Amino acid sequence: MKTILIHSLSGNNDQLFDPNERDGYNDPVIYLRERLYKKGYLLKTSDHNSLDDCEWVLFYEGTSVNPYNGWRGIASRLKSIVQGKPLLRNLYQECLDAGMENRMALFLWEPPSVLSVNWNPNLHKLFPLIFTWHDSYIDGEKFIKIYWPQTRLFPAVPIIDFKDKKLLVNISMNKSSSHPRELYSARRDSIKYFEQNQTQNFDLYGVGWNQPTKFLEKLFPFTRQIYSSYRGTVKNKWDVLPQYRFSLCYENIYDEPGWVTEKIFDSMRANCVPIYWGAPNITDYVDKGTFIDRRNFRSNKELESYLIGMSEQKYNDIQEAIQEYLASDRFAKFLPPNYADTIISTLKL
Repeated sequence: MKTILIHSLSGNNDQLFDPNERDGYNDPVIYLRERLYKKGYLLKTSDHNSLDDCEWVLFYEGTSVNPYNGWRGIASRLKSIVQGKPLLRNLYQECLDAGMENRMALFLWEPPSVLSVNWNPNLHKLFPLIFTWHDSYIDGEKFIKIYWPQTRLFPAVPIIDFKDKKLLVNISMNKSSSHPRELYSARRDSIKYFEQNQTQNFDLYGVGWNQPTKFLEKLFPFTRQIYSSYRGTVKNKWDVLPQYRFSLCYENIYDEPGWVTEKIFDSMRANCVPIYWGAPNITDYVDKGTFIDRRNFRSNKELESYLIGMSEQKYNDIQEAIQEYLASDRFAKFLPPNYADTIISTLKL
């Protein structure tokens, strides 16, 4: 059986196919693996697997192409040496040496605020085929549109009456970025505002909160931001989101066309109305009446007034629109079958 390898800096030892990952995150690639197996291909993480009988190598993110490039790469190399771990293989060069230059594909998942290397034109020149969500790049030949895939495993959630739901929740990791269009700081501003002004009606969940994230905070821990609304981590968002009317769904960057991730969909599928900020063309992907557009409010105070003033009937109307959207072909584009179909047809498997 021929193999297809996924090469990344994480998810090795087939961790990408672990069905127990939070929020069913690995389900799309598990589904892809099942589809490929039926076609006679074994999808595996690269690790130390041979390129013999390898049909394609899929590189996840620019960091997997030259893993020790830049200051992060140097730090990663030093960390491996100090810990006595083997250095990551240069699989890109191995593919060139094996004559596989036309059987390599690059996946650009992370936006500029997370991995600037992904959007370096010199990186793009190295690959004949690139899968990305970024609408500005799509040409249907080299750059192929791929929708951020959602899990099939989202369970039925409890139906909680409007009056019994708390007002607002945020579930996310605490991160930072120096990118001029990052939304981490806007998210933190909203969190601070609502925990101060809706003390009994706002909760914060996720990883990294009340811990230092920036260099100076790590050097001087007493400078870190402390959030009184923090309630801890959750394995699955669907265990928490149904208890709230609204959820802050800020992407980690704004004005990147096509950058639509799981945040808005997790909220919708959990009967929680999303407050979205991110892709400028969000309505190209998600029906306008299914979410609250954060761009329509000049301040957190203005947003707060809108949320508090929403009637139960208006809220239920939005929920009805959400259910119609989730049953539509528009949302189906984000599900694993379309994800797998796109890859299989593009690679001509």
